[in-house]
Amino acid sequence: MEKNKLIDRYDFEKQVSLSIDAIKSLKKEKAYKTHLPNFPIHESIATSSKKNKGDFKVKFFVDGIFDYKYMRDFKKFGINEKITFNNDGRISCINANSTTKTSVTLSSPKVISITVDNFQQLNDEDYNDKILRLVVPTELEAQFGVFTCKSIHISGCTTFCGLLEIVVNNKNYHLFKHKNDDTKESFLIIDSLENNSFEEFKTNTSAILLAFGFVTGNLFQDDYYYQIIKEDNVTIAEATAYYKNEPSIITHASLFNPMDFRDYLKHFGQEKALDKMSLQLKPEVFSRMCELIIENVTLARSIKLILEGNQTKLLLLKAGIYSIALETITGFISKENKEKLKPIPDKKLSDLMIDKFNKILSEYEEFISDYGNDILKAKIENINSPTNSKKLSKPFEILNLKLTKSELLVLNHRNKFLHGTSPFKETDLENKENDIAYISKKLLTLCNSLILKYCGYSGHLTDYGGFHQLNWEDKVTEHLFKVI
Repeated sequence: MEKNKLIDRYDFEKQVSLSIDAIKSLKKEKAYKTHLPNFPIHESIATSSKKNKGDFKVKFFVDGIFDYKYMRDFKKFGINEKITFNNDGRISCINANSTTKTSVTLSSPKVISITVDNFQQLNDEDYNDKILRLVVPTELEAQFGVFTCKSIHISGCTTFCGLLEIVVNNKNYHLFKHKNDDTKESFLIIDSLENNSFEEFKTNTSAILLAFGFVTGNLFQDDYYYQIIKEDNVTIAEATAYYKNEPSIITHASLFNPMDFRDYLKHFGQEKALDKMSLQLKPEVFSRMCELIIENVTLARSIKLILEGNQTKLLLLKAGIYSIALETITGFISKENKEKLKPIPDKKLSDLMIDKFNKILSEYEEFISDYGNDILKAKIENINSPTNSKKLSKPFEILNLKLTKSELLVLNHRNKFLHGTSPFKETDLENKENDIAYISKKLLTLCNSLILKYCGYSGHLTDYGGFHQLNWEDKVTEHLFKVI
C-alpha cells in the first residue's frame, strides 16, 4: 500500500501483523473432518499442527480393522491423494503427493500420522487472479544495503533501505523485510501489486528469492507461506498455503560491498569513478536477472551451484562445484553466441575446406584403420568448432570482460577440478590448501562476473581472490574489487 504523498518521511507503508497472525493460526493444532471418498480415512477426525522449526504434521483417527495389505502399504489409506478437510465450513487441503513420512499405531482407533510439505486453506484454483503475498520466516534479518531501495514503514517503524521494487514479465512486486523486535522474528516478504495466477506468482517469487540469494549470498527458503491478500482499510490474509522448501543457504557471500568499495576508491584517489557507476544494484538490473532466471533454467541451475559451493567447507569440493558452474555458464553463453565462436565465420569457406579435407582423407583411406578413419572424419566435420579452452574463455570476450594473467591461469585449472583432481601432486595437497582456497575464490569471482554481465550489470564486484590474499597471504597482487 503506497503512503499518502503528503507525508515525505517514507516511500511505502505495509501492514503485516494480520498476515503473520494468519500463519500462526494455520500452525496451531486444529481438528477437521476428512473428505476422501473410497479410502479408509474418509470422514475420519483429523488434526493438523506445526511447530516453529518443525514439520507440518497431520493425524487421522481411524476406526476399523484393516487387513495386512493396508498395514503393509500405507498408500492404500489414501495418504498420497489430494485430501480435503472441513473445519466448521472452512475448507483446507493437502495436495497430492505431499506426504513425506508416515506411521500407523496399532491402537484402536488407529492413528495414522503423516508429515507433509504442503497444507493450505482453500484449493489452488482459489488463489488464481488474486493479489498475493509470500511470507518467508528467516533466521536472521535480510540485508538490502547492496540494492537501490525505498524506505518502508511497518507498525510504527521506518526502515530507510528496506523495500525493493521489481518488475518481472510486466508484473510489479515489492520485496521487503520485517523484523519484530519484541518476538525476535524476521521475515522476507513479497507482495504482488496486480492480480496473479498462483503458478505465475510462485514462479516469479521463486526467481526473485533465488536472485536475492545470489546477490546477497543468503538464499532464504525453508518454509513458504503464500497468502491471498485483501485490503479494506487493513491488510487481511484471506487464506494461507504452506509449502516446505529446501533448507536455506546462509553464507553472507555478497557480490558487492558498496561502502568498502567507496573507501577503496578513496584510498587510491579514484572517487570520481563513482560519477560513472552506481554503488548499489539498480532495480531494473535485478528485475532483468529475475526474468533471465525464469527464461533460462541453466542460469538458475548455475546460480544454485554457486550457492551450494559457497556453503561447502571442503576446498576441493568447493573448487569442483565452482568449476562445474563455470563450465555451465560458459556453455549456455557459447550456445547463444555460437556464430561468434566459429574460427571460420564464412560458412561457404568452411564447407569448402571440409570438402577438401575429406577428399584428402579418402586418398589415404586404405592405409588407415576403420577406427582411425572414423576419428579423422569426425574431426574434419567439426573443424569449424572451437576448442574446449576457447569455449571457456570466449564468453568473457563476448561480454567484454578482460581477464588477467592470473585469471587465465585459474581457468586452465578448472578442468582438473572437474575431474576430481587438482593442479597439484597428491603428495603436496596437504601443503597447498591456501593455494586451492585462492583458486576456488577466483573461480567464484569469474562465475559471478559472467552472470552479472550476462544480466546487463555494469559496476563494481567483490574479488574474493583479492580478499583471500589480503586475509591469508603476505603479498597482495590482486585488487579487492573488479569493475565490469
